[in-house]
Amino acid sequence: MPFTPFHLGPSSWIGLVLFKIFDFPALLIASIVVDTEPFCVLFFNLNYPVHGFFHSFLGGSILAVLTAIILNLLKNRIKKIMAIFKLDQESSFKKILWTSFFGVYFHLVLDSFLYEEMKLFYPFEGNPFFGLFSFYQVYLFCSLSFLVGISFYLIMLKTRR
Repeated sequence: MPFTPFHLGPSSWIGLVLFKIFDFPALLIASIVVDTEPFCVLFFNLNYPVHGFFHSFLGGSILAVLTAIILNLLKNRIKKIMAIFKLDQESSFKKILWTSFFGVYFHLVLDSFLYEEMKLFYPFEGNPFFGLFSFYQVYLFCSLSFLVGISFYLIMLKTRR
């Protein structure tokens, strides 16, 4: 997705609805970390596909594990930041890891509707999900999801007093 922040919309409301299951900051970060690949390709003008290896389940799995390790190491710092937003939650490496996989894979599935060049099931060619939904439908879903996420957050704040 060319505008990486769009991935935060669905992740925000899913993370808030399933707050007891997911590590919220891990979900937000994992849902956008995949786009470090296109960023590097474009920024450094690399001769490499914009949606290359890390936009596959195999490459995404590597990113999910690395993301979980880094977030687990930063867990106490992240907890302090989340407390400011009244989003305190207990975390464990297992929870962060599971959430990282979900966030990365959710990103990949959303992108797979939009980019034919993705090899989601690398090393196999092709993208079976390309075109199932239009750009407009995916962006609308992500945009509306962001509004839903803000609504859920405001509701959480009121009910957690």
